[in-house]
Amino acid sequence: MSVKLVCLLAVTAMIGCASGPRNSPVSPRMARILNSEEVFAAKADQGSAYDAIARLRPNWLAVHGVSSFDARDAEYAEVYIDGQHHGNLETLRSIPASDVRAYKYYDVTEAGATFGLRAGTGGVIALTLKVRE
Repeated sequence: MSVKLVCLLAVTAMIGCASGPRNSPVSPRMARILNSEEVFAAKADQGSAYDAIARLRPNWLAVHGVSSFDARDAEYAEVYIDGQHHGNLETLRSIPASDVRAYKYYDVTEAGATFGLRAGTGGVIALTLKVRE
């Protein structure tokens, strides 16, 4: 067999074995954003904002930072609503998912740059509420 034929077969085999596009419902870029259309389509708008996030972006609710060597100091995301600090994750339980236009998760670096030191080390979940007329 000639070297050209062997190279051609090797390239064809590599292309054939390469993984195709992933059928993930959320692209990595969109994993930090959740909009009301996606919440509605998943029928997750009937409960609280916490319930919608737990169902569609559960990793946002996990521990993302540690403020010391003591594991008890693990930090969860802080919640901001329309740019104002609102509290910890439990405050999401009092907000109806149907009232939220958009959700966005900021990791610790983005949160610090956007919200300052108050963002902590666990990141930020920022909500934008629908405008009521």
